[in-house]
Amino acid sequence: MPPEYELQVRFSVKTELRKRMRAVRGAVPAASRAERSRAIVERLQALPSFRDARTVAAFVAMRGEVDVGPLLVLARAAGKTVLLPRVDAERGELDLHVFAEGDPLEPSGFGVPEPRADAAVVAPHDVDFVIVPGLVFDERGHRIGYGRGFYDRLLPLLPRALTVGVAFDFQLVPEIPNTPGDVPVALLVTDARVLEPT
Repeated sequence: MPPEYELQVRFSVKTELRKRMRAVRGAVPAASRAERSRAIVERLQALPSFRDARTVAAFVAMRGEVDVGPLLVLARAAGKTVLLPRVDAERGELDLHVFAEGDPLEPSGFGVPEPRADAAVVAPHDVDFVIVPGLVFDERGHRIGYGRGFYDRLLPLLPRALTVGVAFDFQLVPEIPNTPGDVPVALLVTDARVLEPT
């Protein structure tokens, strides 16, 4: 099979997996997603790396994603600095902004709630712990997001951070086809388990 065709097939498979998992996740009742999210937050909270982190980057749940909001409350109560991503439209990159309790959020061009542009930005080397969303993960830590590559570009810029993918357990598949630029996470946390990809 020519390399160009094989790569095209891999992208096609990822597109199909993305579409299918959005439908599956959307069909799960909200109460079940909330219960599963609570289990994920409990597992995250128990991680020594989370307890030791001074800065924790996360995301605001949307479209049925894992809700890690309660973890951010716990992080602030423990004196940690909480960060949320904001898209820099000109660079096509994510910046991590400080998000304090009560700070306003505004929708990005993609409809994702994000901090305002005037919120303080934290330097990449000061980030300790990053919670990464995704539609599909495999046991190697590879992920499929929404197809824009923001996290694949962000994660290599965070030299000290532990990168932790979060998903409902039904979002795990045996293997995701690799494509150029894919960046796996170092740890996976679901409502059923904690996986350290090998």
